[in-house]
Amino acid sequence: MQPRTAFYALSFLLTAAACDSNDDPPEEPTIAELAACDESDMQYVPFMGPAFDDNGELVAPLPQPHIVASTVGWHTPENRDALQGETQPPTMDIFTHEGLLGAGFAWSDKCGSARTISLWRDDASRRKFVYGTVHSAAIMKGLKYTRGWETTNWSETASDKPPTWDDVRARLEAVRK
Repeated sequence: MQPRTAFYALSFLLTAAACDSNDDPPEEPTIAELAACDESDMQYVPFMGPAFDDNGELVAPLPQPHIVASTVGWHTPENRDALQGETQPPTMDIFTHEGLLGAGFAWSDKCGSARTISLWRDDASRRKFVYGTVHSAAIMKGLKYTRGWETTNWSETASDKPPTWDDVRARLEAVRK
C-alpha cells in the first residue's frame, strides 16, 4: 500500500470512528428553546428616561405613534461578566440620544438571559442609537459571549403606555415563528 493511500485510509477510519463516538459536543439550543426557559427569577430595572419619573412611572402618556424596540440575549455562566462588560457602554450611551423616551432592563440568572425595552419618539432616533459607534461596537464584541440573541421593533399606534415584559416576549415569539 502506498504511504499516501495508507494515510487516507487511516484518516477515513479515524474520522468515521470519531463521528460514531458518544463524545460529540451537545447541540446548541435553538432560540425557541432558550426563550422557553422559565424566567421566574427575573429582576427588573424600572423604566428610565425623559418620559419617566424617578420611580419608573410615566409622567405623561407616550406619544402616538412611537417606536418600541426589544432585545434578549442568552449567555453561558462563564461568559456573564464578559457580556456584561460589553453591554455596559450602550446601556449608558442610550440615555444620551435625542428621541429616547425611556428604557428598561431585566435579567434572569436562572436562564442566563438579559432583556431590554426601549421607547423612541421615531425610528430615525432609534436607528441613530442602534447604528451608532457605541452600540455597534458592543454588538460586534459581545456576540461571541452569547448562546443566542434576538431583537424586534415596531411602531406602536394603539397604546400610550409602555409594553410589559410579557408583551415583548409575545412579540419576539411571533417574529420567531
